Amino acid sequence: MDKLDKLFQDQREAFDEEPMEGHFQRFEEKLEHYHRRKPILRSWPFLKIASLVIIVLLSANLFVYLLPDKADKQVQVSTNNEMNETARFYTVRITSGLSQLQQMTDQGMGTPQDLAQVKKEMDEMDRLHQDLQKEYSNNPNDERVINAMIEYYQTKLDIINTIKSDLEKVKSIKNKNNENTKL
Repeated sequence: MDKLDKLFQDQREAFDEEPMEGHFQRFEEKLEHYHRRKPILRSWPFLKIASLVIIVLLSANLFVYLLPDKADKQVQVSTNNEMNETARFYTVRITSGLSQLQQMTDQGMGTPQDLAQVKKEMDEMDRLHQDLQKEYSNNPNDERVINAMIEYYQTKLDIINTIKSDLEKVKSIKNKNNENTKL
């Protein structure tokens, strides 16, 4: 900053110059000339017509956009059908995963307390899902709600799959340790 300050101090005289003689008069003449010009819409009548047509078209477009029509309802129905199909897909997978976890617990791979904890966590997730379902019924075409619901299903399925794979790893480690034990 010191170099910049020094530059301004050295060039101070160049900044203090007054405008050339007649500058203000020329500026006033340009302003008067600007104010004397006719507006464009008065000189070209076809611009008035073109602007009127554009306003009418934009108004009609806005009117069509704001009115719900049958196409929007069909999109909403197809979205509902796709969401129901997605929910069924994930629900079947989640139910299957939970029953596999139950079988693994019955085989001794996990404790009943662990399974109870998993089910408790799933119940808490289901309460959040109920809030999402309410939001979805209010806004069925909101992509954020749809994505949140799909993410809910994916997360729940991922948790179940992770627990299953962890239990299988523990089982394989136990089997290796038992094989290596000398009698």
